Amino acid sequence: MAKASNLAKALLIVLISLVLVLLIAGITDIKATMNALKKITLKWILVTLLIAFFDWSAETLTVWMFARSYKTNVSLIYLFKNTLVGRFFSAITPFSTGGQPMQIAFLGKRGVEYGQATAMLMSRFLFYQIVVTCASVLGLARAYSLFAKRISNLALLAFFGFALNGFVLFLILLFGLNRTLAEKTVSKISRFLVSMKIVKRKELFQQRLLEQTRLFHDCMKQSAKSPLVMVVAFFIAFLEVWAKISITYFVGRSLDVHVPYLDVIVTQLVVFLIASFVPTPGATGASEGVYTLFFKYLFGPKTVAALLVWRFFTYYLNIIVGGIATAHELQRVAAEKT
Repeated sequence: MAKASNLAKALLIVLISLVLVLLIAGITDIKATMNALKKITLKWILVTLLIAFFDWSAETLTVWMFARSYKTNVSLIYLFKNTLVGRFFSAITPFSTGGQPMQIAFLGKRGVEYGQATAMLMSRFLFYQIVVTCASVLGLARAYSLFAKRISNLALLAFFGFALNGFVLFLILLFGLNRTLAEKTVSKISRFLVSMKIVKRKELFQQRLLEQTRLFHDCMKQSAKSPLVMVVAFFIAFLEVWAKISITYFVGRSLDVHVPYLDVIVTQLVVFLIASFVPTPGATGASEGVYTLFFKYLFGPKTVAALLVWRFFTYYLNIIVGGIATAHELQRVAAEKT
């Protein structure tokens, strides 16, 4: 039932997104969009596919590096699969909140301690957020000069996105560095779950939860004491963010659009920032609208065609490939229970 529910949710989100793209195409020029898609260059599409694969691989490699530093027995191949599972659940949940919890749950099924799994994923996400926040500061300065006169309230829209990403980074650092706060928070959550009768055996549950919280903090401390690991993690996170914001440029090349690379990536950063504070799964609605709003000044009549291809590589592909990986993992878990 859960598998069918997730599939139905994913299909519904994709359908809504496609309808929005078609509506945008209808409002603009659907004929120009179809003509652009007919002339698409497969060489650049292959490059875009490779960059999307690199994006998944960079995330996997960062998690694997932290797993190695914690002496966690989990293979690189499985972590790649786990990354795809995370991408799938992030794509179908508001604010992408479902990805990491499901990754932790599946890692637990593989025998990884939940505290270690949490530390691995949170450490990777921490460096990713640092890069995104820093890149946003630099990108906004350039983007503002490009769009300030064309789009009203640009500063306000970008500020909300920047503030949200900065707040997430602050929470990760606070929770990761303040052990007392983390333990108090976990204790309150455990008491709530017990009071709602969601869990039984109160003492054992609370003890186990606190043990995993302490393990999480021990792992985070271990990362902080390894400068080389931190430097490499930051570098890989930079490459991951680079891949994400570069996809639009290569999509444009596939449609024979020639725009300066720097203009494209700073515009993509702004789109990412603004769409990030929209709570719909995959920022559906906001991503399509904001992308069109900004990139029409760079891509002209080929904007909607670029939107459709970009959305495929950054969103639909995560649902397709991640859905397959999730289904395979669920089958493996079910087979172990029988």
